[in-house]
Amino acid sequence: MANKFGDNLKKIRVEKNVSQQELADMISTHSTHISRYERNLAAPSIDVVKKIAEALDVSTDTLIYGTQDEKAKNSLKDADLLNLFTKVQLLDKQDLNAVKSLLKAYVFQKDTQARLAQ
Repeated sequence: MANKFGDNLKKIRVEKNVSQQELADMISTHSTHISRYERNLAAPSIDVVKKIAEALDVSTDTLIYGTQDEKAKNSLKDADLLNLFTKVQLLDKQDLNAVKSLLKAYVFQKDTQARLAQ
């Protein structure tokens, strides 16, 4: 299940050690609004999202969609594949390029086979 704005907001706010009241003060709103956002009971306007992002020093993209790792976990359903991709990212540049080339060649082969089968 994809992260919701409120879940991302709470996680980031807690990581930054900022209370709901402190965040509310930073963006000139009431803490009950922050609480409602974090419980996914209300969605802020894009202007409020921008203010929150600036106050917490994160991108609006991270607030809305989560971190790159969270996005990857949400989009890749196969845990083994996700684990392999995580490990591949730790390889040096030459090895990483070799893995990318292998994947591209394999996908190209499958695409070609699918086209020929039509």
